This record gives sequence, structure tokens and C-alpha cells, in this order.
Amino acid sequence: MSVVCRPAHARDLEFADAVVVSSINDLTERHGFGPMAVCSPPVFQLFSLKDDADGLWVAEEGERILGFAWSWVCGDMWLLAQLFVSRDHQGRGVGNELIKRTFEHAEKSGASNRVLVTFSFNTVSQGLYIRHGLLPRFPIYSVSASREQLIGNLRGSRYDVTPLKEEALTLRRLAQADERVLGVSREKHHRYLINDGAASGFNLYDGNDGPATPTWTPVDISDRSQSWSPTLSLPP
Repeated sequence: MSVVCRPAHARDLEFADAVVVSSINDLTERHGFGPMAVCSPPVFQLFSLKDDADGLWVAEEGERILGFAWSWVCGDMWLLAQLFVSRDHQGRGVGNELIKRTFEHAEKSGASNRVLVTFSFNTVSQGLYIRHGLLPRFPIYSVSASREQLIGNLRGSRYDVTPLKEEALTLRRLAQADERVLGVSREKHHRYLINDGAASGFNLYDGNDGPATPTWTPVDISDRSQSWSPTLSLPP
């Protein structure tokens, strides 16, 4: 039976997420890092599907999903968020067919800045992306800590914390951070995440240095009580 690549539907996303999680954990375990990914409701994928359905594709054989590709566009930036193929079906050209569809999405969008994030030890995927013109730019280090460990090591003054709300000032400062780091605004994503409830965001205010300085701190939705991401401070 031949493998078919087709546009993803909402009913596919939970099965596609299972393929992604399984593929990530297989990769990280083979390189000695242990499992890193867990299944979660594909709420952001569903948002992307509604926002721009051309960016989500599945590869299937019969009724089984073997691979998944997901890309999105903001302004002049196209990002390949996920491209994974089940380990037992790698080497069959499935990844090439999926990346072909995602590149068609990039071409259609007209975005000149095309980016993705992948593990440095995933040399097979790096080779695939390089062959398609996506070259390494710079390393990104992932750092995490338990909530208890982080609180136990805090020193100095504490921040005042307020939840992110869909307000003009908050959205302006988030867009400001995006534009400084990425070159484009991700306002549509921030609006969705603030109102979705599956992720939490906060402003951190330092009351000792004059005007408040808000900081966007997304919480790891896989375990919101335990993991905190690094923060990005913006001037008032």
C-alpha cells in the first residue's frame, strides 16, 4: 500500500501528536537523554489549522498516520514547527514528501525568512534541511528547573506578578519583544494563548527601578506547576 500525503484535518491532530511525541522520545533516548516529550491536547495545532490550513500535512498508509508536518507564518517569517516520521517508516521518502508540501506553503506565503529549530545531534534531519537550503544559524540552549528548586535559589528583591491580559499595552510590549528577537510580531499567537487557558503568561514587575518593567514568562504547558521558562525583559 502506498503512502499518501494530504492536508491535515482536525480529527488527525491527536494521532499526529502521538507520532511526534514517539519520534522525539525515540530520538532523545537513542542519544542518551531519555524521553523529553509528552502527549498533550493539540490545541495550538488546531488554532493553526483554523488560521492557515495550508501549513498542516499528514502522511498516511491505509488509515495509519506515519508522519506529520506543521508550519505557520507571521509577517515575513515562515516557521517549520514540526516535521516527524515514525521511526519504522523512515527511509521511505516520507520526510521528503512532507517537506515538499511545507515548502509549497512557504512559497505561497511569500515569506523571505524561513526558520526551524531542531536538535543538534539529529544529523539526519539537519542533512534533510540543508539539502533544502535551510542552514544552521546559531545554537539555542534549553534550560529548565523545578518550581521548588527555582524558588529555593532566589536572591534579592522579588517581582510583583500579574497575569497577562488581552490589553493594548500588553500586546504592544509582546509585539515589541517579538520584533526585536524575530523581526516580526506574533500578535495573533499571543491573543490566542492569553485566551486559551492551556498556557499561562505573566507580567513581572520590578518595583525598585522606577516604572514597571513587564516580562513575558510563558509556563511550560506540559506541567504548569513545575517548569518555568527564561524571561525576556522589556523597557517601559
